[in-house]
Parts: sequence; C-alpha cells; structure tokens
Amino acid sequence: MFEDSSTKPLQPAWQNAPLTNANLVLEGGAMRGQFTAGVLDFFMEQKLICKRVIGTSAGALCGYNYVAGEIGRTCIINTTFCTDPRYLSMQSYVRTGNAMGRNFSFNEIPNDLFPFNYSHFNNSPIKLITVSSNLDTGEADYHEFQDAEADLDYLIASSSMSLVSQIVEVDGKRLLDGGTCDSVPLGYSLMTDTPKHIVVLTQAADYVKGSNKLMALLMQRYHKYPHYLERLQNRHIDYNRIYRALPRLHEQGSIFLIRPPEPVTVSSMEKDPEKLFALWEQGYTTAAALWPELQAYLAQPQIPVIPTPA
Repeated sequence: MFEDSSTKPLQPAWQNAPLTNANLVLEGGAMRGQFTAGVLDFFMEQKLICKRVIGTSAGALCGYNYVAGEIGRTCIINTTFCTDPRYLSMQSYVRTGNAMGRNFSFNEIPNDLFPFNYSHFNNSPIKLITVSSNLDTGEADYHEFQDAEADLDYLIASSSMSLVSQIVEVDGKRLLDGGTCDSVPLGYSLMTDTPKHIVVLTQAADYVKGSNKLMALLMQRYHKYPHYLERLQNRHIDYNRIYRALPRLHEQGSIFLIRPPEPVTVSSMEKDPEKLFALWEQGYTTAAALWPELQAYLAQPQIPVIPTPA
C-alpha cells in the first residue's frame, strides 16, 4: 500500500488537493498513535486535507507527517524501529535520559535513515499546532509551527513523557508531554475560526483512566513545579470528563469522533511490529468505514457546541 520512496521522489498528499475547512484534533498515546496513523493515511489517500492539525504527543508526531503529506511514514517508522533500543525504550532512557531517543528519533531517522521532506512540510497549506505542558504554569502550551526544523523542539517537548524524559527548555519555557495538561485539545480547536472538528482518539469507548500510581515519584521529581504537579494529580479526572463529553458532542453534530472500536492492547513501548501494523490497519479500516458519515458531517452547516452536564 505504501510507495517506495527510494525509487522516485513522491509528491505530498496535499498537492492539488482542496483544503477542507476543518481541524484535526489528535490525542496522544505513544505507540497507540498507530491507530491515528492509519486514520490519517486513509484521509491522505482520499485527499482529505484539513486546514489545521492540533496534536498532543503521539498525535503531534502523526500530525507532523500529515502536514508534510507523507502517506505511511508514521507506520513505517514505528514498525521498522520499534525493536531498536535507540528509538523508544527504557534502554534509551538509561543511556540518554530520554525513553524516546532524541538524537535517533529527531536527527538520525529524518536526516539519514528515512529522510523527511522538510520542504513539503514548510510549503504545506496545513498548519500544525503542537501541545506541550508548561511546568511553571501548569497550563498547556500551544505552538503553531512556522518551520519544520526551527520549531522541532516543540515537537520533541510534546512527546517527552514525564519521568522518562528530560525537560525541554525553549523560548524561556520548560516543557514536557502535552497529555498532562490537554490530552484531547478540542477546546483549542473550538476557539479557532474553523467550523468543523474531527477528533481522533487512541482509546476505546469503555476506557476509564485511573489515578497515577507513580504520583509519589512524580512529586519527588517535579517538586519545584507545584502547578504542574496539580495537573498530574488531577489528570485522570480531566481525561475522563472529556472522554464522557466527546460522544455527546458527536451525537449532536458539533464534532466528528473517530476512536478504536475495541480496547487497544498495544503497549506504550510496543516491540511487536505485527501488533503495531494491525493497529495501523484498524485505524485505516475504521476511517474507511466511517468515511460516508464523515463526508455527510463535513457537508452539514456548522452546529455550535451545546454545553451539557458532565
């Protein structure tokens, strides 16, 4: 299904495609992002090119490749390098201080092993907003990319999981993974000038997040950042509330929701490429099955969000 980029230069998926006045809102989830990758690859094949992508953590990584119009890139990288300890592993954390090896993931892979087309990203009509957590304020940091390389620290920050990542210092801010402060950045999307919002989740409908069992360790590690600790302590409450609200917003026609149809068994640092590819396939086939409904949603007049009790 994926073309071989070594034989000929590929045109970005967005080239000669109409721009749809909609936002993509992408949840994180480490390797569960394979589901999102499948959804986005189907969208790119169908020439659904959205105006804006707002991604948290793995959602930001998927969005980075979507903006560049690189069909299959996220899936190929994850399935190719999942067994390499330099990519995403506790071995990488022990050696480098980052579970997601920063030099390997953001330098060696895109610049040498599996080249990323920076010009396709920079010339894309799609805007990428990455979501990180600001340790000092305890609030989400939303960064709109202007350049694929110059803004790379914000992509790294968005995907830097707490406890197993070094803090990213950029533009006077101290940042880590955006999931702590805004796992599903729908609120940001609703404040833009875009009338349609396609939300892609990485957990099934029956998922309920529990309190963080490592809170004592988190309090020790981040004791200098009380506002960030407060968000860590309450993350499961905020997360479960947005997960309850999203189906209602979908039913009233304010958003379009895509999520795994069954519980995801892929782990955060999954090493089985077959399981990862199967999750990508699930995302692809789920998007294909929902395609007629999504087209109908995009064609409807805008329906404002109607607040309902949580």
